[in-house]
Amino acid sequence: MSCAARLRAFDGWFRGCLTATAVLDTMIFVVLALIAPERNPKQVVDDTFAMAVVVVPLTFFVTCALTSVPAAILIWLGERLRTRAMVFYAGSGVVVGASFCALLFKDIGLLGAAFVLAGGPAGLVYWCVAGRYAGED
Repeated sequence: MSCAARLRAFDGWFRGCLTATAVLDTMIFVVLALIAPERNPKQVVDDTFAMAVVVVPLTFFVTCALTSVPAAILIWLGERLRTRAMVFYAGSGVVVGASFCALLFKDIGLLGAAFVLAGGPAGLVYWCVAGRYAGED
């Protein structure tokens, strides 16, 4: 793998982590909004600020930490096989998301659906940035 391909793969993984974080945190925010719909505007602003300052960076850090090794393996495999299939990368994101939900929480229930829904778009973003160029170098 050339230096340009490694940088492209890292950029794709990083953007995939950002995507997974955005999807997970959006789901958290929506669930919080549905649980307590009768909040005053000050509470909504406070909750949004707390999400932006605490939850989003924490989610991003955990996402990067947990996906680095499996993503590196799958990226290497995709480059080695020279696969440019969108389904491979989206499916890989789904599998990584479901696997970590099962490992962390020992159950794939409603929470598993959130991880799967975050992994799929993350894999698609990776494909858009780097996966469709796999094996070119």
